[in-house]
Parts: sequence; structure tokens; C-alpha cells
Amino acid sequence: MHRHHEPPYAGSDPVSSEFAVRDAGSRIDDRLDVETSPAEGPDDPEVAALYALVAERLKQAHARVHALHVSAGAKTALTRQLLIVTETAKRDLPEAARRLSRFVQDLDEGRPPVG
Repeated sequence: MHRHHEPPYAGSDPVSSEFAVRDAGSRIDDRLDVETSPAEGPDDPEVAALYALVAERLKQAHARVHALHVSAGAKTALTRQLLIVTETAKRDLPEAARRLSRFVQDLDEGRPPVG
């Protein structure tokens, strides 16, 4: 008979010694948040609007790639390019917007930007 138990991480005691107990205030990566200055934070309406625009266009681009009639390998390559744009947006939002525009333009012109 199979009995349902809580997963080992649900309790307060770790199951093995490979799990380290951390201070309540410590972060997982313990890195300082110095990537954006207060002027570039999400509180800036222009930056927030650009983030929203890039996010919506990324969503549309992913849907277009999913609907393409190309090989699975080509779809994977295109999806990776979109993930690179997503990562770029975390560091350099205007550059991500430019990359995404080029990507979408290539799709519009029938040149899937593979490779």
C-alpha cells in the first residue's frame, strides 16, 4: 500500500547533509542588486512602458515561431534567439528591443533568422 507523505523539503529538518541551512535574511545568490540604477528601475514610466512593449512583442514572436511550418531544430534555434533577447532585456532593454525588431522584420520578410 502506497502512503502519501510530505516531500522531504516540506519540513524544517533537511533530509541529507547536502542541504545547507541559510540565514533567514540571506539570498540564494548573495549578489548585490547593482545592475539597474534607481532612475532605470521599473518606477520610471518610460522604462515600464518599454518593458511592457518588449514583453508583448516577445510573446507574439514566440507564438509566431510556434506556428511556423519548419523543422523542430529550426524552431528550437529560433526559440533560443528569443530567449537571448529576453536575457538581453534584463541588462540592456533598448538593445533587446532592437534585436527583437530585427528578428520580427526577418520573419515578416520570410527570412526566418536561423543561425
